[in-house]
Amino acid sequence: MKHSTRKTLVTCVALVVVAASTLLAVGSFIGMHSASALASGISSVTDYPVPGGDPWGTAFDRSGRVWVALPGCDLAPSCPSSTPPGKLALFDPNALNWATIVSLPAGYGQPLFVAVDSTGKVWFTMPVTNAIGVYDPASTTVAQWAVPTTAAGPWGIAIDSKGTIWFTEHYTNQIGSFDPNSRTFHEVATPASNSQPYGITVDATGNIWFTENLDAVALIGEYTNQGVLQEYKIRNTPTGGTGLTPHLITIDPSGNIWWSEGWVSSIGLLNVAAAQPGTNNGVTEYHYTPSCGSCGSHTSGISADKQGLIWLDDSLQNTFGSFPIGGGSFTFYNSPGGHPHDGLNVDSQNRVWFDEEFANKLAEAIQSGSPTPTPTSTASPTPTATSTPTPTPIPTSGTTLATDTFQRANQSFWGTASNGQTWGGDANNYSVFSISGNAGVVSNTGAASYSAVLGPTAANAEVYATGSLSSFVNSNFGDVLRWTDGNNWYKAFVDGSSLIIQKKVAGTTTILASVPFTATGGTSYTLHFRVVGSTLTANVWAASASEPGGWMVTTSDSTLTSGYCGLRLLTQSGTATMTSFQAKSL
Repeated sequence: MKHSTRKTLVTCVALVVVAASTLLAVGSFIGMHSASALASGISSVTDYPVPGGDPWGTAFDRSGRVWVALPGCDLAPSCPSSTPPGKLALFDPNALNWATIVSLPAGYGQPLFVAVDSTGKVWFTMPVTNAIGVYDPASTTVAQWAVPTTAAGPWGIAIDSKGTIWFTEHYTNQIGSFDPNSRTFHEVATPASNSQPYGITVDATGNIWFTENLDAVALIGEYTNQGVLQEYKIRNTPTGGTGLTPHLITIDPSGNIWWSEGWVSSIGLLNVAAAQPGTNNGVTEYHYTPSCGSCGSHTSGISADKQGLIWLDDSLQNTFGSFPIGGGSFTFYNSPGGHPHDGLNVDSQNRVWFDEEFANKLAEAIQSGSPTPTPTSTASPTPTATSTPTPTPIPTSGTTLATDTFQRANQSFWGTASNGQTWGGDANNYSVFSISGNAGVVSNTGAASYSAVLGPTAANAEVYATGSLSSFVNSNFGDVLRWTDGNNWYKAFVDGSSLIIQKKVAGTTTILASVPFTATGGTSYTLHFRVVGSTLTANVWAASASEPGGWMVTTSDSTLTSGYCGLRLLTQSGTATMTSFQAKSL
């Protein structure tokens, strides 16, 4: 049956019994219903062909629409390096169409899992290119940041109540977080060097829960809101070689933790009240017997609904099903497409959504008693909006040279950065520098300018720095690149009325380029300055907003070829307050 024609089924049980294989065309919806699932508990299942290949993770926006990651390859556990960038797609259950399709631009990877933040931005992991990405539907721009650990393989993703992005690093046995405001990463290693973290979620109190996927490890990890890593055994017996590979993880309405168990036809439960780190206290495994004994079994997707059921899928059995949270029996239904796996999620209306990777479809299962949305459109599955995003100029690769969050005790000078490196230039030599209130402060300097540099030298590099000036009168602050001393550097800075790129060579300063930009005293701004070869580019924006697409100012100069990354500040009439700094080689 061609995907381009929408099909439906009469969903009465009598019809299923009499003619379960009969498909009746009654309208022009884009889905295809599966008669085999029309039984007690599920009233209908509908397939929607996806506008891309190999659908993977799913997430809901505030309107109940479904974002789907479309990597265009089957990560097992990676993709060929020749695989083109993937897509993100947004399905509207009311209009029954793909409302937005985002084709990621060159330099991006294949999105695997997705999560939507409180502002509607869509965050996604790209393990092959080792980056975290975000799509902003409001501005239709994308941006990405390389994970600090090389070849970390960012995998599962979740967002906490503060907007921090959490992810597992499947290839390097760590979990990581990314702060969108300071644009800084934090990584936490598991005790085992072969844990292969997979799924991740956040509970109501901000504790991070994740699975450690390799069967020789097979643990449930918790990174508490106090910054403590704890682990819970699933079994007290050795698990190596058993196929016990915890995959995705979810939280039920009572706050207890559930996970899928991979190759052992089971799901697991951790009763948090009875849990004790280092033991399997509070753990219960629930096993089912696959209906197809020769097909193999792989339990992966898992999600909790609001009606007391845990939903799961088995990609090799080609089934999805439910299990009562209080205990009982599994109920399974045939998937209408092929290979349901990591994209199973239950929405606020208790509709069960799951991707069918090898059928290139998104499936919707409506539970008996759940509201059935009335389509607002009978149009074909042509998207109502196709987005060609503008990539924000954020590196896809490179090595982090230096970072500082300035989160440390009040002190004179800037001392040692949060990454353990010592600030150079003037930052530890002049009393105008201090740490106060978890910020790097440069007090009134009179007519002098001062430099602060951090990390090793680099030729091609970029700096992100966030901070404010109490007044821009005869004052400015900015990033420096290829700095060798106070008389030789490139600088991008704001002075209250302009964004300027300047050079200083042998003590002589020259403005290379500038654009108008109004900056206000007391407002925090982020400056992004990059040099590659002879090309210098810069952006600036209010730290509460997103980086502009493209570059605000671009110029060329080849005088300086290498040097340090840092900051340069003139605070003749006020005080500078810096809250984050990051430098990276390119």
